[in-house]
Amino acid sequence: MGVTLFRPVTMRSLLPALTAAVLAVAAPTAALAQNPAPPTVTTGAATNVERTTATFTATVDPNGAATTYRFQYGTSTSYGLQTAEATVPAGDDPVAVTVNVTGLTAGTTYNYRVTATNAAGVVNGANRTVRTDSNPSAPAVSTQGVTNARPTTATLTARVNPRGQATSYYFQYGTSTNYSSRTPSVSVGAGTSTVTVRANLTRLRVNTRYQYRVVAVNPTGTTRGANRSFTTLRAPTGVSMTASPRSVRWNGSVTVSGRVAGSGVSGIPLALQRSDFPYLTGFREVARRNAASNGSYAFTVGPLFSAVRLRVVTRTTVAAASAPYQVANRVAPGLRVVGGNRRSVAISGAINPAVPNGRISVQRKAPSGRWIRIRSVKPQPLSGNRSRYRLRVNRISRTATIRVVVVPNDQGEHANGASRELRIARRR
Repeated sequence: MGVTLFRPVTMRSLLPALTAAVLAVAAPTAALAQNPAPPTVTTGAATNVERTTATFTATVDPNGAATTYRFQYGTSTSYGLQTAEATVPAGDDPVAVTVNVTGLTAGTTYNYRVTATNAAGVVNGANRTVRTDSNPSAPAVSTQGVTNARPTTATLTARVNPRGQATSYYFQYGTSTNYSSRTPSVSVGAGTSTVTVRANLTRLRVNTRYQYRVVAVNPTGTTRGANRSFTTLRAPTGVSMTASPRSVRWNGSVTVSGRVAGSGVSGIPLALQRSDFPYLTGFREVARRNAASNGSYAFTVGPLFSAVRLRVVTRTTVAAASAPYQVANRVAPGLRVVGGNRRSVAISGAINPAVPNGRISVQRKAPSGRWIRIRSVKPQPLSGNRSRYRLRVNRISRTATIRVVVVPNDQGEHANGASRELRIARRR
């Protein structure tokens, strides 16, 4: 049987192999150092932003080669300013970098980006923007209108922007721009948005013009809004009314008068309203007028051709109205002598308006003054929405006074009407 002999291993015998392995590993690294890749960069968000300072952030991957970086910044993408150059050691991992920037202008938008350089070249990060904080400002205010105005109360409104500082507001008000009153101060916080604020006023004077404005205060200063004005409402509590005459002859007029009670009634605006028989359509306005300084008023209404209901109302937000007042409308019969002889006279007349269902009575005045009916007839039709009558009246032994009374029988549209009085000579 053959025997295989092994040769002893020594360092001398291993050295060529180890040297070859080391050279194989070192070769790429040496090649990379001689031909590096450009750095990889990402511009990050700005932090710690204040009025004149900010911190720019970024990540820089040197891709195995010694790399420097800086930030470019300015008010446009032309930049114009840059930070001092800094170094990122050679390596294969991204490195977070930051630079504190000072000397910025308050309330200004800046563009910025990171830029990095190694042996392979220069790489610029994407552009980003940041706005520095504004300098502290006094609050911004705007005096607004009035809501819920009543005779003795109102709600004032305004808009206030604290501009980032703790701010309070109040309203000044009075009957002149000297203002004599103010509301309590109320905090509106330290935000940067404009908010609507309000204040409720009470115990105001009725029908009075008030001036007002908003005032806001923060650590930087005080801002006063523009002056505005409003007038509190009148406060009528009732309206009295009477009519004269209360019964109007057909085609006649009536005077309506009365007085408004309450506060602030001097010169109060009024409306006269009417509802005509048969009162199916409600009241409609027919006249307007302002009351006198003591609240009194008077209207003339006419001509009237039927019964009517009248009332007076105040033309105010807080309104008052009189009770409805009914005015009768009397038919209007005519009376004249159209013939006669020693024993009788013939009389005739037209009646306004037509009374087809009416009754006509001839009356004689007794020595006592009482009227006595002596004859009745039915009306006859006549053109123009009229009726007529014709009859004879006997003379008596003395001079007599007669009249004609018409009962219309038209369900209340018209009231009874009497003609003029006529003297008839005695029988001869």
